[in-house]
Amino acid sequence: MESFLDRCTAKKNTLTQSEDKIIFQLKQHEKPFLLSMNELAMLSEVSEPSVVRLYKKLGYKSYQELKVALAQEQAEFRTPSQSDLDILPDDSVDVIFEKFGSQFFQAVSLTKENLPLEQLDVAIEKLKDAKGIYFFGQGLSGTMAEDGAHKFLRLGGMVMAVKDPHYQAIYATHMTNKDVVIAISHSGETIDTINVCEIAKDNNAYVIVITSSKHATLAKLADMVLVTHAQETMKQPGAYVSRLIQLSLMDTLFTKVAAESDLVVKENISRSHLAVTRMKK
Repeated sequence: MESFLDRCTAKKNTLTQSEDKIIFQLKQHEKPFLLSMNELAMLSEVSEPSVVRLYKKLGYKSYQELKVALAQEQAEFRTPSQSDLDILPDDSVDVIFEKFGSQFFQAVSLTKENLPLEQLDVAIEKLKDAKGIYFFGQGLSGTMAEDGAHKFLRLGGMVMAVKDPHYQAIYATHMTNKDVVIAISHSGETIDTINVCEIAKDNNAYVIVITSSKHATLAKLADMVLVTHAQETMKQPGAYVSRLIQLSLMDTLFTKVAAESDLVVKENISRSHLAVTRMKK
């Protein structure tokens, strides 16, 4: 059965302003399943008929069915508070491990809710038809770029991870509209990465950016932006959870491209797998 959030996402383009207000209250309330219809309408500053229209649009037969669904979902997955997520000096190893898991699952949910699905369809087609796919990143983002390239190499064709900004600039200079750049920068403000993406854009390459803010300078250059929604804590200056989401997004792109590719590409993937397997005992 679809969750409340999944139903809201599916109907996102048909929701009215009043319905958006109701959903906002249900999401932010600690125990939304305890609200009467009148209380929810008052909190949302809408009429009760607006609440009725919303639950019917989302596929619930009654307001009571909506409340039961919300209660069940909250019991199955309670959104952790920031205090739940913060890693403390006296936390044991197993507690730290569990908190990392909670942070990751929360980040997956938030990121999924904000995926640009229509733009993703376009990006998948660009990746399938690309003459060259280049992963750009510096520092730890460069390591993420290498992981992404490692996946896409299995498809065959020209795939490169480039960490040095001078090399990035040279490759970007010779790009065409048949090339795709996947640029990774957590801050979205790395100057060299911004510069080389500008060069790539000037040469009509398709630019995908993976970053933590859609308002970042790098994001504004992109043809498509994938935003990592992760709540990092004060004890994690390395944006650890965001890195996991970056990897998950690249794995998702690869999996979708592979699934939609022709028999030649599927054969390339099999041959790549076999080549690596032969190197193991």
